[in-house]
Amino acid sequence: MLKFSIMNKNNNKLLVITGPTGMGKTKLAVKLASQFSGEIVSADSRQVYKGMDIGTGKDLKDFRLKISDFRFKNIKHHLIDVVSPKTAFNLAKFVKLANKTIKDIQTRGKLPILTGGTGLYVQAIVDGYSLSGVKPDKELRKKLENMSVEKLQKKLKKLDPDFDVVFNKRYLIRYIEIATKTKTKLKKLLVKKGSDYDCLVMAITFPRDIINKRIDKRLIERIEREGMIKEIKDLHFKNKVSWKRLESFGLEYKFVSQYLQGKLEENEMIEKLAIAIHQFAKRQMNWLHRWERQGRKIYWIKNYNEGKKITGKWIK
Repeated sequence: MLKFSIMNKNNNKLLVITGPTGMGKTKLAVKLASQFSGEIVSADSRQVYKGMDIGTGKDLKDFRLKISDFRFKNIKHHLIDVVSPKTAFNLAKFVKLANKTIKDIQTRGKLPILTGGTGLYVQAIVDGYSLSGVKPDKELRKKLENMSVEKLQKKLKKLDPDFDVVFNKRYLIRYIEIATKTKTKLKKLLVKKGSDYDCLVMAITFPRDIINKRIDKRLIERIEREGMIKEIKDLHFKNKVSWKRLESFGLEYKFVSQYLQGKLEENEMIEKLAIAIHQFAKRQMNWLHRWERQGRKIYWIKNYNEGKKITGKWIK
């Protein structure tokens, strides 16, 4: 079995696994981590939050690789369950934590594997971007928080027609805030210092109909078997996370919160949520293709064997 280990300070390799939601990124990363002595660094903007497990697809059992009927191997993972859902977490905090974690893994002779579908998080690490800081404007935020994602997107488009890589409500509010206060296009505020790493970027891809079928199957499993509705109910009633805050996380947390408040019927919630996740997966793919057009080399794969082959050649 091929094993990877560079026991010196010049190890700067970073394996990146990304792709649309529900395609098995974590399971692939775990297998590759086992094969190449790796540790996983999550690049998911919602999996950083404690207690948000089922809705974000944070199945910690996925990090336990079955070797045989009686043997299991635990794969070390980072940047999962970092903060409370009540606590603000943003790109700047992610970049600081991720870079610190990646460099620590490298100095221990291991292969860091950045895994997740939050495109801005992934690109910030791979391309070495950071967003110039602007102090929060509480009054502006209050006004923006009452607007829908669609209205926020239109507002940001007016302020900066060229900036369209973000679809999360919290990020939209932040970028509108920055664009409003600086009167400057956001791309000019993105500082590219250059990557600190030798990166290999792989993305899992399937035809659109297969992606949608996998999303639908996964959604029903979360609702009927895994207890996603109970999880979100507990976040509100036991952990005192407000409905407004839960809805700001989008997708599962938005629609299930609306259902629990009586704003949607159960069937209506499931239907709207499935459509929203399909659209989200499409946007993730569009983002990856745009990144590719910008010059980033992406290896498109469908399974572990393809990923192992490409990774093995890259490590040599």
